[in-house]
Amino acid sequence: MTQQANISDARCRQLDELFSTLAEQNNWSGNILILEEGKPYYQNSIGLANLETAERLSPDSVFELASVSKAFTAMAIMILQEQGKLDYTDKVDDLLPDFPYADITVENLLVHTSGLPDYMELFSECWDKTQMATNQDILDQLIKHRPDVLFQPNEKHAYSNTGYALLASIVEHVADTRFTDFLQQQIFQPLGMQHTKVYNRRYSPELIQHFAYGYVYSAQSEAFVLPDDSREHDFVIYLDGIQGDGAVSSTLDDLRKWDRALYTEKLVKKETLERAFSPVQLTDNRLSNYGYGWRLRESQVTGKVVHHSGGWPGYRSYLIRYIQTDKTIIYLTNVDQERELTEKAVGAIENILFERPYDIP
Repeated sequence: MTQQANISDARCRQLDELFSTLAEQNNWSGNILILEEGKPYYQNSIGLANLETAERLSPDSVFELASVSKAFTAMAIMILQEQGKLDYTDKVDDLLPDFPYADITVENLLVHTSGLPDYMELFSECWDKTQMATNQDILDQLIKHRPDVLFQPNEKHAYSNTGYALLASIVEHVADTRFTDFLQQQIFQPLGMQHTKVYNRRYSPELIQHFAYGYVYSAQSEAFVLPDDSREHDFVIYLDGIQGDGAVSSTLDDLRKWDRALYTEKLVKKETLERAFSPVQLTDNRLSNYGYGWRLRESQVTGKVVHHSGGWPGYRSYLIRYIQTDKTIIYLTNVDQERELTEKAVGAIENILFERPYDIP
């Protein structure tokens, strides 16, 4: 056996130990796939996709990605830019009629430098919770209530779901097609991502094979329940019609195809991707480490990393691409975990991958 194989086996054993410990001690339930140079190096499925039917998770399970969806929304904008249908410098109030704020550009939305307030707070205060909101409702509520901006465009970086929901509306407006159809035709179908779609499961229900339901812990019933049955998570129902900042569902293998495509020019040119993976400069010359739908970081050990996490009641997801060493972590869970636990678990996976000391959280 070669030394390389020994290292490989050692890392696989460490990963097995990590996940079995997480499952035993923290009710960890999910799917994990690690790629090295595009080849599956480690894969595991632990837990249940459906507590009612006791269907187990499998590599085919379909998970809600939450904010990992933002990379697809950003890609849709990049495709439209290459098609000459919009420009990153276009003002949002030129693209979306009646948008009530001046001087915010498409790029400000992409990199979270718009200063727009979060729509979830607005809806929590002003929305009739018996209705399900859509992207048009976000625009209508901004027009109606005109909440103050947090800062002037490009002054700061502040993560904004509002910006990404507006980007989905811009895609619809510019491409004259539904956001979900645009992603299907321009991204998912060309890449053979057959199990990936924009899925608003309460707003437009349909039966999806192997769907992994996301569960939250209810102190009231001392059990894991669907967020729909937990009063503190009622927003999962009334915000369910919104797309762009989340709402894409996918599988391990489809995300593998997406990862591979981002090393090629299948969807957009190399220069377009390079710009998407580059930080932007703020007004005061500081750099913001967020590209187009991706967070950015770099270290001597890992090289350049483009990554994104997602969290929504019942789900935590992570897609981490080490683009200089061509390693990828695809991490999907369907039982609510503290964000801190997820960060520690993902940190441990990275350390095992790069053969560094690690702690099991």
